[in-house]
Amino acid sequence: MTLNNFVEAIAGKLAGLWPDRKVYVNEIPKDAEGNYFVGIIESDQEKHLDRRRRRSIQFEVLYFLKSKDTADFNEWAEAMYDNFEALVVKETDEKVREVRLTNQKARPDKNTRVFQFTFDADFFFVLTPDDIPFMENLEHTEVME
Repeated sequence: MTLNNFVEAIAGKLAGLWPDRKVYVNEIPKDAEGNYFVGIIESDQEKHLDRRRRRSIQFEVLYFLKSKDTADFNEWAEAMYDNFEALVVKETDEKVREVRLTNQKARPDKNTRVFQFTFDADFFFVLTPDDIPFMENLEHTEVME
């Protein structure tokens, strides 16, 4: 699973919840009012035994209110808490994985008219081993001296 797989899963979930709103990633356009932005705050990876790894990613979802938008922060926060307990992320074309989310926080910023929701995703994975040729497939060359 890549960082982009997570961002796409979050954007897809937001689009499913609020189909009339756009979801932006990477950069916030100047006309983002009434729409969402999904970004990664930080990520890290720890090495564990052998090829095992643990990756932690902290995300933020911003909702930019329109100038006359009277969206209720409490209702929006409840919807975010209810729908971001877990996230189904595409691991490969054939496989998806459900990742439990933690540290959910919601806060309004009335001065800039933005609602912010942050959460963390932690998961473990195992690196693919290097290809090691089997003895029966080894190439053998004889040299006469």
